[in-house]
Amino acid sequence: MPKSRDRSSLTQKFLDAIKPTDKQVDYADGLVRGLALRVSPGGAMTWVLIKRIPGEGVRRIRLGHYVRQSDGAPIPDTAPRDQFPSGLRALSLKQAREEATRTLALINEGRNPVEERERAKHLRAVDSERGTLKDLLQDYTTWRKEGSEKRAPATKRQIKEWERIAAKLEEQAPALLSMKARDVEPAHVVALLRPIFHGSTARPKTGRGSKGRQSENGAQGSADKVQSFLRAAFAYGMQSENSVARATTRTYAIRSNPMASIPREAKSTPGTRALSPTELRHFWDTIDKAPRVGPVMADLLRFTIASGGQRTHQLAREPWASYDVDKRRVSLVDRKGRGGQPRVHLVPMSDRMVEILERVRRVSGSRAWPWSTTEQGPIDIASPASAVRNWLESEHGTLDGKKIAPFTPRDLRRTCAQMMQAAGIPDELADRLQSHGVAGVTGTHYRNNPELYLPEKRQALDAFDAELERILRGKN
Repeated sequence: MPKSRDRSSLTQKFLDAIKPTDKQVDYADGLVRGLALRVSPGGAMTWVLIKRIPGEGVRRIRLGHYVRQSDGAPIPDTAPRDQFPSGLRALSLKQAREEATRTLALINEGRNPVEERERAKHLRAVDSERGTLKDLLQDYTTWRKEGSEKRAPATKRQIKEWERIAAKLEEQAPALLSMKARDVEPAHVVALLRPIFHGSTARPKTGRGSKGRQSENGAQGSADKVQSFLRAAFAYGMQSENSVARATTRTYAIRSNPMASIPREAKSTPGTRALSPTELRHFWDTIDKAPRVGPVMADLLRFTIASGGQRTHQLAREPWASYDVDKRRVSLVDRKGRGGQPRVHLVPMSDRMVEILERVRRVSGSRAWPWSTTEQGPIDIASPASAVRNWLESEHGTLDGKKIAPFTPRDLRRTCAQMMQAAGIPDELADRLQSHGVAGVTGTHYRNNPELYLPEKRQALDAFDAELERILRGKN
């Protein structure tokens, strides 16, 4: 059997007749100079290209494996065209000659296979450490949980929702979550969102956010939550890659946000509902008479109105210590606005608000929170909206023989804003009272003393309370 010094061209018949010996043997091909089939004592057959590299000496570059195929079917050509071979492919005799010729051309161009293989090895090692989509969602959630200088920590409710979405995605799309985050394309996300959009819980047919493009069964809400979560996570992955403040060393190398080209089908629509003076008076007088609406909940909604339309959930989460009757003010923490940075919002208290608070103290004064029905914590954030719905569905949800149009606690805030406008209160004072504060550097560093705004807030609240008194007395 010919050895490596035989310069005759290799043939298929010759290759099929090769048997391993007790030594490693190179069978050279006379057609392509430097190409040889290396056969080990164990029977492994490897195509190699023997070539002198400037500055490196003689090198044996692995081109791939030779595999006998009994059925004669051609071996798929999977060789990359722009780099040196990795030595892991199966090559026929014809393919080995083509690969050897291509590799010789790369060397003649001045490219060094040793250096390029080391570089490719390094890039593969770096790529293997790139985070998956699952890693990205976890890192983003952790970052939002901890917060940063420019962004306040996310609420427990937000974190719980993101963790729920991630768990659901892992159940429904494990292959997508296991992909490298940088390899995720819009088509992957669309394939994920489409069944959610068309098959999840329907959106409400009335109320805020019920408009916008409708899917067949009205299931935009669930898809929109997933889409928003993914969009924010990818934005985080792109912006935080080189941040020295990051606790994790995991990288993603995301080139673009795949969510950028996917339109939001669930369009948010600003609410316009405001109660008329007659509706507001009827609600104030009968909210405590509705089924499944307790006295504490009824007074929380009244307190919301009396305070000039503060955010109900902000009032509800504050303990008794935040309600200072002696100084006649409530200390709230406002996290609204870009970045969610918390700021103190001091709300003056009118006689009407003090009267409501003293009434509530007789019911929940022994608890840590005024607006609570148990010792475990304040009322749930969704409870006020449920109370309003219960009232609307009861006999009290009718006025002059007609059903009252649906509204939410958010609409009470809007109603109060319009009342202040009707009372002639300047927009700036009304905004201060409702905590539409100064944003940016000015609000953070120069106008950040909440005490200084109390006098003008009291002025706005006094004028508002007079307007509320006029409405409650039926002078509208």
